[in-house]
Amino acid sequence: MILLSFFAMVFLTSFTGSVIFALWKFVSIGLEWCGEIKLVSSLLHVVIMFHLVPVVFAWLLYWSGAFLEGKAGNLLTVTPLLLETVKGLALIWLVGFSVEVFRYLRQQKVQRVEERISNPAGARSKEMVRRIRERLHITEEIPVYELSICNSPFITGVFKPRIFIPKTIEKEREMEVILEHELFHYLHGDLHLKKFCCWIVRLQWFNPFAHLLVRAVDSWGDSLCDYHICYESSDRWDIHEYFDVVIQYAQNRGEHDFGGRMWLARGKRQIHRRIKRMKRLKTDRGMKNGLRRAWVSVLTICFILASSFTAMAAGEGMTNLYGSAYVSSMTRSQESGEDDLEEFTRGRSEELSIVDTDEEVNLDSRGLNTYTWNLAPGDIYETGIFWASKGDKIGVGVTPSPATSKIGFGLDQPDGYLRGVTTTGASGHTFTVTVTGFHRVYAENPGSRSITVGVMVSKD
Repeated sequence: MILLSFFAMVFLTSFTGSVIFALWKFVSIGLEWCGEIKLVSSLLHVVIMFHLVPVVFAWLLYWSGAFLEGKAGNLLTVTPLLLETVKGLALIWLVGFSVEVFRYLRQQKVQRVEERISNPAGARSKEMVRRIRERLHITEEIPVYELSICNSPFITGVFKPRIFIPKTIEKEREMEVILEHELFHYLHGDLHLKKFCCWIVRLQWFNPFAHLLVRAVDSWGDSLCDYHICYESSDRWDIHEYFDVVIQYAQNRGEHDFGGRMWLARGKRQIHRRIKRMKRLKTDRGMKNGLRRAWVSVLTICFILASSFTAMAAGEGMTNLYGSAYVSSMTRSQESGEDDLEEFTRGRSEELSIVDTDEEVNLDSRGLNTYTWNLAPGDIYETGIFWASKGDKIGVGVTPSPATSKIGFGLDQPDGYLRGVTTTGASGHTFTVTVTGFHRVYAENPGSRSITVGVMVSKD
């Protein structure tokens, strides 16, 4: 159950997060056209939340009654076939996750070696950092180091932030704008977002949208720094002058860093995209403020509503998909185990702890009737009544959890007798009706510990 729950959580969170990311991507185009890059970045936080927090999974557990005494469906009830399938998926995921963790640890080791050979920056850089911190209202001390093997500045460290700059920076004005860029990353919380995304990538290594999410965090984090320096800073820079500095000290390699560093720039394509974004903000598109605000509001509301409905639809889809897999595997268990069990008949007595669930049984439907019950030792749970004529064949399948539990099941007949079988683990049996009238299907826990049992009823 724990294994199944964990992988249901990982895959459902991955799927819903990817769908929300696609919606964000669509909405961000309109918001960027309106110049609302701060709102785009804020909505990106919502996307990260859907990748990190299993909101839909928790809702499904609550809806299915997993936190209560009973359940409303067969969600997360296992069968032997489903359990073997999950074990296989677990092995594949674990191998991929182990490889990603190994790569992360190796990358961290290389970065620590690089940072160990750095030297504290001079008094000039420290004084610049102090002035910028005061201007940005940053209270934490953030040290600056010079790194000879680094050609592009970066900031790193969630709990102990540090700035690393190349030794080749000579002009004081260039030094100041670089430090302000990196300190604004800290102020905006980009280091925390990047670290979250780094672990999202490792947990969801199979999901290409998780890698795109890291690229989006890098891109929009840098764009907010660009916007601050070019439009908000007390010492505003001209776009061309500022990006001349960015290009000069850009990281030569264009791949994205999944280790938690926020660089000044990485790759020509990313820089070109940032330049176009800043120029677009400067351009007057002739859109009236009232119309722009209305358009922004509509896009934001659409994103929130679409995200909520899409997430719930994804959860419902998973429930239906799992239900189909559950019924299919349960049918196989019933077919493989039926006709090997010896039936017995016994009378009802007051000593038996029989609980009437009054759950409907519809034998006229083409589908299967499924139920999930939590049985204490000695408990007998029954469905609601249904009509069956002599000679009808009623198929009953059971799947207990734990999977090796002993379980009894059968028919409560109109003549007052219980007719059933007893088995261990998932099984099924077809009962030929011998008495015309109203019947019930029951499941019994003859063991000494509580179990959860999935019951399937059909008419053959």
